Amino acid sequence: GPKMPRRDQEFVYPKYCRLMLILFKPWRSVSDLKQKEQSWTDSFEKFRRTCDEKIISILNNMQILHECKDSCDD
Repeated sequence: GPKMPRRDQEFVYPKYCRLMLILFKPWRSVSDLKQKEQSWTDSFEKFRRTCDEKIISILNNMQILHECKDSCDD
């Protein structure tokens, strides 16, 4: 299947933000994830400032996994 987007690649960062909101923010409709005029990036940054430390840890570990895979490929 498709790979999880990385937060350290600017061209996929909006996609990363959207996916992380879908996975970690409770929601029933898109309006629970972001306001109509708000970007996915802005909504995710706001969420990240207020979410539980466990979620931050998971997000960081997902990024570390990408970096470890990069090191193995070198």
